[in-house]
Amino acid sequence: MKEYHDTFYLEILRTISESRTGLKVNEVEKALKERGLNFSERTLRNRLEKLANEGILEKGNSTWVLTDKGKEILNSRTVFERLGEFSETLEYNLLRSTFNLYTMEGTVPTSIAIIEKDKVDEALKILEPVLNSEISTSNLAVVFDEGEIVDTVEIGKGKVGIGTISSTIYDIIMLNIGVIFSVEYAGLLKYVKARPYGLVELINYSGTTISPGLLFIRGGYTSVYDVIRKGEGFVVTAIRSFSPYALEEVRNEVLLAEARGIGKTIAISPPMDNIFGIPTGKRAMIIFQAGINQLAPLYELGFRPELRINEALIEIKEFKKVCELG
Repeated sequence: MKEYHDTFYLEILRTISESRTGLKVNEVEKALKERGLNFSERTLRNRLEKLANEGILEKGNSTWVLTDKGKEILNSRTVFERLGEFSETLEYNLLRSTFNLYTMEGTVPTSIAIIEKDKVDEALKILEPVLNSEISTSNLAVVFDEGEIVDTVEIGKGKVGIGTISSTIYDIIMLNIGVIFSVEYAGLLKYVKARPYGLVELINYSGTTISPGLLFIRGGYTSVYDVIRKGEGFVVTAIRSFSPYALEEVRNEVLLAEARGIGKTIAISPPMDNIFGIPTGKRAMIIFQAGINQLAPLYELGFRPELRINEALIEIKEFKKVCELG
């Protein structure tokens, strides 16, 4: 069956994918009408059933969701439309997060590594020195058991999810004081003798369909665990620009965040300067450790994790130090 190549079927997939929790039939019908596509409920149900029979959709709790096959088909059909999609995910989480640096309460953007359940103790042992290092966004983590639904991420049978705080928390902290960070690049930063040496690669967020940091990890460019053990290797950094008029406010908020165990800033640069050779132009710029570094060793050491980057918002009170997780 090739119905999913038809425009109408594609719009059904696109419509359902835009809801993180799935849609009921009447909700799909309403959304399609807003796109100028009018289906009777009967016709729509028939098309949904056909897509389900092909393993492209599945129904659960009265809502329709895309299967992995459905996501793959939609992604392949909309690849050019999805340029800059990861930046949109970041903006979505900015709107939803309730984190407050001053009270240390609220929900924080979280990345999750889903691994085999029998490997969780070994994984946490590896991650403990990573989370307590200078390349980590925080020293906190959370473990989710099989069957749990974490925001919109479901932990499958025989699996566990290890969650760490995303460096996107910096964007949230700054937004709370009225400073807007513009997402610029993900950078691959070389470490020599346990110190930052220089950027060797850059990926512009606007030109990718997935997390640039994830691209570095999947491509085998990172060696985060070697940086922790030997002081030599490559880690991922996040690079943002912002108004130079907010330079003092950003510096003060960074100091407060780091004093409270949140974030690791590498450099803050005024306009008409540069960071590791990147000209700032008329904007100020900040470079900080990317949160994906915290989970990268699991990929580097062969745990074969499913990495879900910035896909959940979790109450910060649920996080603990690794030594307290049991």
